[in-house]
Amino acid sequence: MWENTKKKRIILNIFLGLLIVAVVAVLGYFLKQIQAENQSHDEELSKIYEQQQRQQSEARQESVSAIDEQYEQQMQTVQRYIPGIVCWGDNTTAAVSGSLNYPFVLQTYINTYLCDIYDFSSTVENALDFARLDWSKYKMSIPVVNMASGKESTYTIMGRAGVDPYITYWDVTIPADTTPVRIDLTSTEGKNVAPLTGGDLGVNPVVIAGIEGQLSLNMEDYAYNGTLHYTFTRLTPGEETFIPAGTVVKTASEDLYRNYIHVVLIGMYGEYSSADELVQQVKTLLARQTQNPERFIVIGPYAHNIYAASTSEMNAVDSAMVSAFGSRYISIRRYLIGDGYTDAGISPTQEDAYYIAQEIVPPSFKAASHSEELNSLAHKLIGKLVYTRMDSLGYFDEIKQELNLTETTKQIIKSNPSYFDAIINTALK
Repeated sequence: MWENTKKKRIILNIFLGLLIVAVVAVLGYFLKQIQAENQSHDEELSKIYEQQQRQQSEARQESVSAIDEQYEQQMQTVQRYIPGIVCWGDNTTAAVSGSLNYPFVLQTYINTYLCDIYDFSSTVENALDFARLDWSKYKMSIPVVNMASGKESTYTIMGRAGVDPYITYWDVTIPADTTPVRIDLTSTEGKNVAPLTGGDLGVNPVVIAGIEGQLSLNMEDYAYNGTLHYTFTRLTPGEETFIPAGTVVKTASEDLYRNYIHVVLIGMYGEYSSADELVQQVKTLLARQTQNPERFIVIGPYAHNIYAASTSEMNAVDSAMVSAFGSRYISIRRYLIGDGYTDAGISPTQEDAYYIAQEIVPPSFKAASHSEELNSLAHKLIGKLVYTRMDSLGYFDEIKQELNLTETTKQIIKSNPSYFDAIINTALK
């Protein structure tokens, strides 16, 4: 009996053990199935998440690309209407060393009223959705280039600008090596020209008959008629080349800034025999402007020179200029003996009154007594005058509208009425 009971117990234990193993196996199988399903589900969720992230990233990139495209469109507007301003002239534009000049003042006004207040994000409807973007990198620049140099005649300036180019006066043979060779220059009309007397601006390197080289002034060697002598040094060795008289000397600035708005002040040092001739020379220089040719500013000579030996002749120049250029002409001579005092916030001195009566720019606006150069005060006034004249003629209208600058200006003035004046006064101290 006992043995049967023991045997039954063993059989029962074996059965229970097998049952437990079976149950465990079944449970393990189902657990693996559940784990596999969970893993598959997790992988599916991961794929969906990755896809959503990718789609979101692509959407963001598309939005950023759209923003960059909008910025490029705005910059294209700037490049179309006012990519830059170039000021042609002599040392009366360049100003006395260490003094302000009106192109610098003009640049200050351009920066203050246009470039520095440009806020690209204000033109983007959903700008707050792109807080991670560095909006400061979306900038605008309108350069003002001063192409004034020395006591240059109208023909010297036109030659430097490439509209009435310098030509060789004599036949000359350019050697194969880089030995300097003497070369004399004249204008296409046979007028004396004197580049490099006030610096190298816009001249070098020059190109003669396809040969690039350096033009140098020989100050120790003068021709009997006062014509200056020059040397030409080719930059790299080549073949010996014969250059006949009348060969064009192409200056470095001939093709520069042609799409910029031109501001022209020439005639302080001749060379012209009538007011109409000076007008034609100005038109010749303006003709190099290939973009927006109707947008320019002409400033009249403000002192007596080779032609204008009297006030009546200066008045004739003003009359001819107004007739030719209308509101795009500025007579700074008349301005500085009139409204210039009010704008400067000063009163004429007793000495000034003497010159004003003769319609001559008075000492308060001169760099020195009997000097032809204007002082910093005069250049401040002229720079502002040129900017305001351009503004009144609508030269900035398209970019103001496209770039929302008018509204930005209103908001700034509303918040701080003296904002712009404070910036300009600080910059022009």
